[in-house]
Amino acid sequence: MKVLATLALAVFGTVAVSSAASFTISSNGTATDANESNSTGGPTLAIAKHPGWVNPLAGSEWVSYGTTGDPNAPGYFMPANGTIVSFFDMVILNYLPTTASITVRADDSTSLYINGSLVFNEATQAGNTYTTCSDFPVGCLATTEVTADITSFLTAGANTFRFDVAQRASISFGLNYRGTIETPEPNNDVPEPATYAMIGAALIGLQVYRRRSS
Repeated sequence: MKVLATLALAVFGTVAVSSAASFTISSNGTATDANESNSTGGPTLAIAKHPGWVNPLAGSEWVSYGTTGDPNAPGYFMPANGTIVSFFDMVILNYLPTTASITVRADDSTSLYINGSLVFNEATQAGNTYTTCSDFPVGCLATTEVTADITSFLTAGANTFRFDVAQRASISFGLNYRGTIETPEPNNDVPEPATYAMIGAALIGLQVYRRRSS
């Protein structure tokens, strides 16, 4: 019986439940994350926020292509109305995600594309006063942020995020985002069905052998 117990322990000791991996994508600037870039050709920069903006999401920064956040910061400049700058970020996944979401804030507004597919569009300009950043749906306040389910937009391999940030009503300009992606990470130590069959046959054989020996 000790032989059977030892074999069972050896077998089931190799069986593990599949685990999951969690990935984060967030705005931090090119100096921190080499996967971040923008359409101006210069680096994406972490910037001081406008005093009216909400604090950046945990583990992220407000970013731009220049000092366009706090009007009191040295070197501040105001992008001209109609300016649109694309900000890019990339994440590589080994498996298809099980769940994924992202929260985005922008002044004045932004659209989001993942792998070339539109996730959500820039806030409409019709009837939008932009008195305090964008008043719907994307903005620099917690009340005007957008949280989107992006699971279906992602794939195994390289995934490119593109934020087209637009200046529509003067003053400051910036982007802030943070997303969480969960993927399965299968454990290669889990035996195949054929392996289970062989283990079962071995256990039965050992039991028969023990009875004959007795």
